Amino acid sequence: MRGTRLGVLAAAGAFLSTLALVAACGTPSAAAVSTLPQTPDTPAPTATSIVRPAATPQSAVGAIFGGDADDLGDHFCSGSVIDSPAGDVVMTAAHCVADGDGTPAHTGQSFVPGYHDGTVPYGVWTVQSAYVDQHFLDNADPDFDVAFLTVVPDNGAPAIQDVTGGFGVALDPGTGDQVQAIGYPIRINAPTTRSGVTKLYSPTQLELPAPGLENGTSGGPWLRDSASGLQIVGVTGGYEQGGYDFDTSYSTYLSPDFGTLEAQAVGDSDSTTVNRASG
Repeated sequence: MRGTRLGVLAAAGAFLSTLALVAACGTPSAAAVSTLPQTPDTPAPTATSIVRPAATPQSAVGAIFGGDADDLGDHFCSGSVIDSPAGDVVMTAAHCVADGDGTPAHTGQSFVPGYHDGTVPYGVWTVQSAYVDQHFLDNADPDFDVAFLTVVPDNGAPAIQDVTGGFGVALDPGTGDQVQAIGYPIRINAPTTRSGVTKLYSPTQLELPAPGLENGTSGGPWLRDSASGLQIVGVTGGYEQGGYDFDTSYSTYLSPDFGTLEAQAVGDSDSTTVNRASG
């Protein structure tokens, strides 16, 4: 078990609960934004435009805390910002926000991207809603240990992706990828990164022989390189909530069915157009 809900479960009664939606079918449309000066040679944009930075492990991976911005408490899980039209979605493990006993997923926790040594370089973001498959909500099914969260800033800041960048999510990623697995062990105030090659543990689980992903790293991304930038191929969790042996970690396999769960969190982009910044 790589995540611990100490602090969050005690405070859960004070937090709002969100309706978790069950995946069905469909894949969200990717998006990114660009701001161009209006000149005679540049037609006026027909949509909202923002320049978004490229996501990096230092900016778009963060720790999840049980408290609010004024009193964060302890971090107990990890997560990462993903690419979305509204720029407000974080991906983590379902067991970081849901108990798997038939109760709704928890909200109100704090996500702090780039957290290290007590500093919050990109600000603090509050979990507003949580999307978890019903299979996990009902009985903590490890084959559905994935959650998508929407987050809002505590101080009127822009959308989180406009600040940190966001990773793509690779559905049906296959195996044999060289990845960086990143997360926040509960015993230290900085992220840990471990590298390895993914293997198929079962048809619904990935395995990563990469020692050192301790308790608290649950929900952290497994990142591979691609032509379009870093992509998430898994999050620490799944079998044994990430594994009891720190020498080997696991992730629920991101089948195409998770595209619908992601789409529920992403929602419609309305008039936002996106061009991903390179970096």
